[in-house]
Parts: sequence; structure tokens; C-alpha cells
Amino acid sequence: MTESDESSSTMMASLSRPILILVCGMLLYNLPSVLYKARLTFRGIMYLMFCNDKSWKKPQDPASIIGPFIESGGKIEKKTIYFVRHGESTWNDTFNKGQHRSALQFALGFIPGLIKAVSYESWLVLTGRIDSWFYDS
Repeated sequence: MTESDESSSTMMASLSRPILILVCGMLLYNLPSVLYKARLTFRGIMYLMFCNDKSWKKPQDPASIIGPFIESGGKIEKKTIYFVRHGESTWNDTFNKGQHRSALQFALGFIPGLIKAVSYESWLVLTGRIDSWFYDS
């Protein structure tokens, strides 16, 4: 080990304790936000473990319900339905390939994007922001 390696490791060791104290202080100062995010994380993990989205039953065909009504001469009112779609989320930007980038572009950008997302989420927690990169819907 060279002298410069020793000095850099000594410097890192001397900075680690103040940085740890600063991070712990920020977490305690922003405790409500930290607890809120911990609760969201717990709910997300529980949903991931116990959801049954993949095992739903196919609903009954609407024609089998409406068909006899139409055949008997019943009057059907006209309704207008508006579908609202949300825009591109930060989750989709981080984890989904999307049509706007190729598989190679996604693979090359995934790890840096994940590092960016985790860093930003850490900053949000430490500064007490309620917003989240991962929990956006």
C-alpha cells in the first residue's frame, strides 16, 4: 500500500463518522417523512407478495346481460365515457423499456438509471420530501 492510498483511506475513515451522524440527524429531523415512506414501502412489499392480479376470473360477457334486454325492446340510454390516462411516470422511465428506446439502449441505461433513481429517492428521504421516485401512483 502506498502512502497516498493510506492517506485516502485515513481521510475516508475520518469522514465516515461525521457523515453517518449527519445522515442520522437528518433522518430523525424528518422522522414523519421517513415513517411515511417506510409505511409505503411496507405496503408495496405486502402487495407484491400477496396480490392476486395474475389470478383474476374472466368477467361475464356483457352481451349475455344486455342481449336479452335489447331483444325485448328495452330502451338504452346513450352515455359518454371519458378515459383519462396518466403520462409517463418516473417508474416507467426507470424500469420499463418502452417503445422510444431499443433493448440495447435500455440495457446500457438501466444500471445508471437505477443508481440515479435510488440516489434521488435517498435525497428525498433525507430532505423530508413526501414525493417519491418509485411510488408515484
